[in-house]
Amino acid sequence: MQVQEITGDDVLLDVRNLETHFFSEGSVTRAVGGVSFQVRKGETLGVVGESGCGKSVTSLSILRLLPKLTARTVGGEVRFRGRDLLKLSEGEMRKIRGDKIAMIFQDPMTSLNPVYTVGRQIAEAVEIHTGASRTEALAKAEEMLRLVRIADPERRVKNYPHEMSGGMRQRAMIAMALACSPELLIADEPTTALDVTIQAQILRLIVDLKERTGTAVMFITHDLGVVAETCQRVIVMYAGRIVEQASAVDLFARPMHPYTKALMRSVPDRRRGKERRLPEIPGIVPSLREAVIGCSFAPRCPRATKVCREKTPVLEEQGQDHAVACWHAHEVVSA
Repeated sequence: MQVQEITGDDVLLDVRNLETHFFSEGSVTRAVGGVSFQVRKGETLGVVGESGCGKSVTSLSILRLLPKLTARTVGGEVRFRGRDLLKLSEGEMRKIRGDKIAMIFQDPMTSLNPVYTVGRQIAEAVEIHTGASRTEALAKAEEMLRLVRIADPERRVKNYPHEMSGGMRQRAMIAMALACSPELLIADEPTTALDVTIQAQILRLIVDLKERTGTAVMFITHDLGVVAETCQRVIVMYAGRIVEQASAVDLFARPMHPYTKALMRSVPDRRRGKERRLPEIPGIVPSLREAVIGCSFAPRCPRATKVCREKTPVLEEQGQDHAVACWHAHEVVSA
């Protein structure tokens, strides 16, 4: 039984069979291989997986921000409010980026322009998408810095990125992303470069702003702790494909894919005690430059059988709003 799609006005983003490849001399890397998922209005969707699993490439494919010389989305649809973003002109996409869909990147120091003040950069987005005057846009920039809890926003609006701390720069990026009241916010590892205390503050800020504005959030992370704290639904990616998707509550209570279960075992737990070594997932992620036969996780999976190595499992429903791509899903749950 295939995964049942959500239909109606509840769906904001509908990604269907998305395929993105990277091209280099003599080889093709299949970074995203037939990914399908939906983001509902006002929800927080977590996208989880190891580095290189295709999380960030999926988000960049949605916004068509991939490097044109080396990458291309070769198949599928990305429907935002019913419109396929992959079929829009570049001019039409520019109207959507930063306005209807905004993105927070991993490293604000490389995302912010070092030669312009933070206030001017936020104001520029407001001017472009709302038609506000320069004075009105700068006032909005100051208001947004206040909203993301940057102290003394009247002064900070005149700061250059290097004059701010890492946490303040990330708050400024959030202010810029939310300045035009987007319907969907994509947060790509927004706390990676920050210390633990600042990470918690940024996560709480994103959740608070989401609840206040009603913006849907697509949270890309490798941190299951972040998912547990912030997300309502979760998709787990491995080697460019979705291997499991469920509500956050159900996923943590009843993981059905061996990879999901292995990820959860790899999370530090104080109950294990200092003397016990943190479990690891043996093996390595398969090369996406070669076609994968069967289940891509089979070489690392303790439950792999002949069928796993020969036939590729498809994502199938295993209960209400819980789907998994595994030939032995029910054995994993009972283990």
